[in-house]
Amino acid sequence: MASSNSNVLDLALETFDRLRYKIPDKPKQIQIEITNRCNMDCSMCPREVMGIDLEHMEWDKFVGVVDKLNQGEEVVLTGWGEPFLHPRIFDMIAHCKARGHKVMITSNGLFTRSNIIQEILNSEVDALTFSIDSLDGHVEDGHTNNKVLENIEALAGQRKGQTPSLRLQATLHKGCEEDLYDVIRYGAKFGFDIINVGRIDRKYDENLKRPSLEEEKKAFKEAERIAQSVGIQLDWLQYSVSSGLSRWVYKAIRKKLHRSGQYCLKTFNYAYVNRDGDVTPCCLLPQTKMGNLIDGDLQSIWKSDQFNDFRENYRDTCGSCDLWTIDMVDK
Repeated sequence: MASSNSNVLDLALETFDRLRYKIPDKPKQIQIEITNRCNMDCSMCPREVMGIDLEHMEWDKFVGVVDKLNQGEEVVLTGWGEPFLHPRIFDMIAHCKARGHKVMITSNGLFTRSNIIQEILNSEVDALTFSIDSLDGHVEDGHTNNKVLENIEALAGQRKGQTPSLRLQATLHKGCEEDLYDVIRYGAKFGFDIINVGRIDRKYDENLKRPSLEEEKKAFKEAERIAQSVGIQLDWLQYSVSSGLSRWVYKAIRKKLHRSGQYCLKTFNYAYVNRDGDVTPCCLLPQTKMGNLIDGDLQSIWKSDQFNDFRENYRDTCGSCDLWTIDMVDK
């Protein structure tokens, strides 16, 4: 009960600080680019055109980055590739856990070894997200593979209790609302905890099709109805996240949390660290470097004039990106 009360208090304090846009002393979540190699080639993924090295992060650099963190951050071990391709992924999980971090991973689910599922379950990773946009390949620009479905069903079936927590992540493509609804039902069927839905990023490919704002709102309404009917949590940043009272509060004040687009929701308590240790505000900004974590200090980088200037003027760099804003900018 004491832990539950503490979590509620922490959430309330964070919400109050977000409303004032009072940046915390350190980021809550650090995403580390442990690899940009991938065993899929999804047409919606910009990894080939971002000007990044498609290589694994070296172990010494990884240790150098993690050892600069303060205990307690959420660490996401995911870059623009498939994390379970890294030969030392389980050493990385263990190193983070030993230092008191919650470890999260996003995977495409196309595992290269049959015995890796048990290794994942034994690794004490806290949360796993699988990217799926369609169950039958109807979403041509999305993530889907029959072997992926077999793998995640096997992992979900062998999970004991609620650890790791499991999430499906989908992007909404124009005209593919039914595919999203199928993913929601699928997640509930196999015991997933959360379905997360995001907008398509068109920065690197203007030909990608996404729904209009009105179509998006309509899709959310139906997606939420389905999620409630099958008993699974639906997180959709632009509309609603979390559960219970905090979900209701988020719906009511979500636009005020980032001053109606004046700030980006993501840069409030998140930072991305690339395979060389460079700190950037976002995974989509590989050249916008705020400092190097191997050579520098996290708190100094996080609270620097350079980072603060970026937060205040992020549109100068991010243009019409609206992946982490409530209102739709680029229609």
